[in-house]
Amino acid sequence: MNKKNHSLITRRQLVQTAAASALYLAIPSIAGCEVLSKNESFGAEEGKALELMNCNIIDVKNGVISRGRTITIRRGLIESISGKIPSVSEGALVLDMKNSYLIPGLIDAHCHSTFSSEASLSLFGVLTTAKQIKQNYVQQLTSGITTIRDMGAMPGLLHHNLELIEKKELAGPRVVYCNSITNIYGSHPDVNLNDVSIFAGLAMAFSGNPNLWFKDTAELKEKMKANIKGGASFIKLTMDNKSLLCGKSAIPVYTDEQLKVIFEFAQENNMAIAGHIHSKFGFDRALHYGINSMEHTIADADLTDKEVSVMAKKNIAIVPTMTVAQMMASEEAYSELPKEFRTDFIKNEMAVRRRYLQSSLNDFVDPSIHKRNVEALRNFKKYGCENMYKNGKYMAKPDIYFNILLRGPKNILKMKDAGVVIGCGTDSGVPLVYHGSLLREMEMLNRIGFSNKEVLQCATINNAAILKMSDKIGTIEKGKYADIVVLKENPLEKIEACRRPQMVIKEGNVYSFNQ
Repeated sequence: MNKKNHSLITRRQLVQTAAASALYLAIPSIAGCEVLSKNESFGAEEGKALELMNCNIIDVKNGVISRGRTITIRRGLIESISGKIPSVSEGALVLDMKNSYLIPGLIDAHCHSTFSSEASLSLFGVLTTAKQIKQNYVQQLTSGITTIRDMGAMPGLLHHNLELIEKKELAGPRVVYCNSITNIYGSHPDVNLNDVSIFAGLAMAFSGNPNLWFKDTAELKEKMKANIKGGASFIKLTMDNKSLLCGKSAIPVYTDEQLKVIFEFAQENNMAIAGHIHSKFGFDRALHYGINSMEHTIADADLTDKEVSVMAKKNIAIVPTMTVAQMMASEEAYSELPKEFRTDFIKNEMAVRRRYLQSSLNDFVDPSIHKRNVEALRNFKKYGCENMYKNGKYMAKPDIYFNILLRGPKNILKMKDAGVVIGCGTDSGVPLVYHGSLLREMEMLNRIGFSNKEVLQCATINNAAILKMSDKIGTIEKGKYADIVVLKENPLEKIEACRRPQMVIKEGNVYSFNQ
């Protein structure tokens, strides 16, 4: 095979990505007004108050409801919560919530906002890709998500988006980010853009590289310094020693010296460290070094009580992203599921997955992208997992994700019982996982055994703690950002109530969707 067939992105696809990036940066109106018109925001006049009356406010900490309350918002912050009846004579903008249920703005603690969720790039899909990347932010906000943690982005596109959101030219959530992933050359996500010759530089000139890709400790130190200059507030690592791709096996890992350098740099710059972990190998190293958050769930081990206890004592949180396991557990790879995967839980998750794949997802992704993603699943039968890489097809190994579905629920419940902080994230941006799908993760945690209150906590106060923003977001309280989701029904009784917000408020800016 030549180099072109061994790279995850072909030359033609990379040219398309570069072209999409160029169009994206040159034409800010793509996915602009024509997409966002129904989602334009409004708010109180400068210096005036926004008053929300007749609110049923859900206290996610304690799982109780304060009924008939009035929230006063000024300059993007919650100024007070009281029982008063607001007066329009004071110049305030008054909105009657009509006894709707108000929860804090939701937080997606694991996503990739500059990735378009495509399994393959279409020859004629350059504009679609560019449009979808911008639409990602709209979908998050529309779904009640007012803050996201971007776990690895194309920095050029990311910062362009942040400017548009700041100027209110693009509707989107608050973004906490790491810029590029701090990964050793050749490790996860196994994307070697340098094999794509001159076109790699062309694409990266427009979009920036989502991978830091260092080869030695000296290069690591220099690249971390450059990465933090772009405003990164945390470091993203990839801790596994085996590839997720069908047809590949071992991948490079950090040396102990390199991990020591990374953790010392993080401490010096007051940065958290998050790590992609699917294996016990990665878990053990993360546990030893005291990482701040584990991302995803491991596939190859049932954790012991002692291991989980150490997690809790070291204040290591986890963002499980279990819906990724559900979507990457491709039953299309098997004529019949292996016996060990035929549990009641997995059977039910496969049924949920099938319904999702067959449903209309136009509010979450361009239909052509979803169509190509579904078509890509046929490659399992056409080539077989072990032959995909050498045939230039790149899919995740289904057995890894079936094993996560097999072991993950028990491990996560054990963590919950031990007091480990459990967050909520989607990994949206990867194929088949679309932006704005946090509710799917929330519902899956519910099916695993979390109560409605616990699910809401994972998506609000727990995520706020993981992002080190508990003083600003995660609850509806005086002095915090006015990030609020308005629901017709009570999510403490039915978590599905979060599916279609009537209204989303981000820092006092009101977005009305389903009135």
